[in-house]
Amino acid sequence: MKKIIISKILFFALIAVLPVNLGKHFEFSGSYVYGNLVDYLVPTLYVQDILALALLIAIIFEKKKISLHGPVKKLGIFLGILFLSSLVASRTLPSLWFLFRVFLYSMAAVYAYFWIDLKKDAYVSQKIIIAQFLFISLLAITQFFIKGSVFDNYLFLGEQPYSTSTPLITKEFFFGATILPPMGLFRHPNILAGYLAVMLILTIFWIPRSKLSLVSFCLGLVAFIMTFSLFTWGALFLTLVLYKILPDKKHIMYFYLFVTSLILLIPFFPFSYDSASFYRRDSLLGASYRIAGEFPVLGVGANNFTSYVDDYQVTDDIRFTQPVHNVFALILAESGVFAFILFLLIFFEAYAGVFRKKAVPMFLCMSVLLLLMSFDHYFWTMHQTLLLLFLVMGFSWKYAYGQRN
Repeated sequence: MKKIIISKILFFALIAVLPVNLGKHFEFSGSYVYGNLVDYLVPTLYVQDILALALLIAIIFEKKKISLHGPVKKLGIFLGILFLSSLVASRTLPSLWFLFRVFLYSMAAVYAYFWIDLKKDAYVSQKIIIAQFLFISLLAITQFFIKGSVFDNYLFLGEQPYSTSTPLITKEFFFGATILPPMGLFRHPNILAGYLAVMLILTIFWIPRSKLSLVSFCLGLVAFIMTFSLFTWGALFLTLVLYKILPDKKHIMYFYLFVTSLILLIPFFPFSYDSASFYRRDSLLGASYRIAGEFPVLGVGANNFTSYVDDYQVTDDIRFTQPVHNVFALILAESGVFAFILFLLIFFEAYAGVFRKKAVPMFLCMSVLLLLMSFDHYFWTMHQTLLLLFLVMGFSWKYAYGQRN
């Protein structure tokens, strides 16, 4: 009789609920900036947090030992710096709450690295991902056609109630028609698109061919197009094309590193533009550097960027209290230069590792993640995509180093 490993069941459950948006929000005075409620400063307990905590407890009770070497050692130091950063934050509660989530999700990555068998456990993971991908795709397509939420009830897995009359809802205009891009269980069409991009790569390169995987891919591609997330379209298309046409795949990595560097340098380029999206990104990126210049060692505190950004933006535009749309610059501003350097090392060592081991699915996922993290913040600020980032990192370590406890 097979021994039931509770931690592994919890790990698979965590993968299964990855896109779920159910959580309990705890608003308090520190969640407001200049009288406006800022979502990022509202401590929220999500279903994923509870499962990740249960996974950590199971790891402790099963007496699994974590060796602090390689990527895990760097991750530990990174988390330590985030903790110090949170202690000096002006809004300590949102900072420590966010740090605890990062810690829990990073432990899920560590679990994947040490205790997931890429052969024995792949079948279960693939079935979970296909079922999840199919459900989210069908939900998104239905939302697109009815121009709003399907169940119109937050209690249904956290689907946000919305319609064409919802204030500030994202709208697109196509041949004179007003289109409402779907959000699935996420808070913005761009976040749904980022999730779908990763799922499409896994469906093409990792999940075995079957009728169900083909249906999931087709529906997922349709949902992906319906998001009208142009940058995510471009990131996925460019990655797949370069992988197909370049004989030496390392050129993809070098090219993406170059693009990422250019994006980080945008505030220093003397050019003008009319796009509000680019203008605001430039403004936020410039604000992140001004914040980092004033708080270089530990930053302003993990998850505290939005409490400072209004005072550091040089713009005549309306107030735009958002995290900087670049994960690397966000970590630099919030947690300082040492956290920034360590995060770069952790990410790029995993990226180079999966390239060396020719782990195509993870290499392409990391490539797309790199571009998306350079042009938006949701892989750090949103719980679903933060968990997705750490799971991809954990599996990348597994492929790159093959280390087991």
